[in-house]
Amino acid sequence: MPRRREERMEKLKIAMIGDWDSVVGFKAIGAEAFVASSPEEGPELWESLPLERYAVVMVTEPVYDVLVERITDFAAHEGLPVVMAIPTVSGSLGLGKSMVKKRVVKALGSVLEG
Repeated sequence: MPRRREERMEKLKIAMIGDWDSVVGFKAIGAEAFVASSPEEGPELWESLPLERYAVVMVTEPVYDVLVERITDFAAHEGLPVVMAIPTVSGSLGLGKSMVKKRVVKALGSVLEG
């Protein structure tokens, strides 16, 4: 890995977008937390993020559901940031699993069962 990329990687952070209860724990471990009072606030928060600062952007499933088109259309730089849909503290909608399944199909051309 070229030295410039290594230096950039060392400076990248983790962001978390979602409801307060879901993001507060990630803030405690150093993630930058962006609270959406409702999923509909997600697009405004997404547009305000300086994406080049982050290696990973975690988005709670309800906010991800509102943002899915924007997230899939943005152009990552050198594959970053990685955007992950995660469940809220109240439970999963299954979006994360669905997202991984779609990526496996795209990469392999079929679904792995098991």
